[in-house]
Amino acid sequence: MSMLASKEAVSDQDEGEQPRTRMSVFVHPSTDEVPEFTWARHYYKGSENRDGIRPWLDKKIFPGSDPRFGCAAKLDVLLPAAASGDLARSGTLVDRYDETHPQYEKHVMVHVKIMLDDHEPWHAGFERVRSFARAHFADRFATVLIAHVPAMGGLTGKGNHVHCAVLARTLSINGFEGACRVLCSDQGYEAALTAWRDHKESWDAAA
Repeated sequence: MSMLASKEAVSDQDEGEQPRTRMSVFVHPSTDEVPEFTWARHYYKGSENRDGIRPWLDKKIFPGSDPRFGCAAKLDVLLPAAASGDLARSGTLVDRYDETHPQYEKHVMVHVKIMLDDHEPWHAGFERVRSFARAHFADRFATVLIAHVPAMGGLTGKGNHVHCAVLARTLSINGFEGACRVLCSDQGYEAALTAWRDHKESWDAAA
């Protein structure tokens, strides 16, 4: 496990402007048993001038600068059944989340990165990850899936993978509610790791 300290933006900042508070992250790296699965908890150390999730999301959706080849291979949003339909757009979803995130709440999201099997088409692996995310997260939490396929941008890269950004506050018919402390804990990591392992085995058995 490793912790990356929060950073303050210092460039492109007007004189006298307060430093921005970016998300800090605590990482559970992959294990020998489940090498494709990495888990990270994102949170705020400070309560003022928070950057929000949008910069992180935009960087994942547009990892490169080329207007044609610099975007993610696929983007999908999973919502609980009772959620408002306008939140199905990723930009609207994260902007609403950032706008309504209380200053006292430090938990922001968890981020699962799952490497895909090189021996099958990436879209098949994506569907496996999507099915897992739908079953384990999306009944209570808004989840954004982002597929990175380096070959689609003419790159070698480090393998095809899917980012699952799970917003930490439950989402109901009344909008975003309180953050789930269990999700944002070691217990949440262990539960998700077990669920992924079981889901992968059952999916392979049914294939």
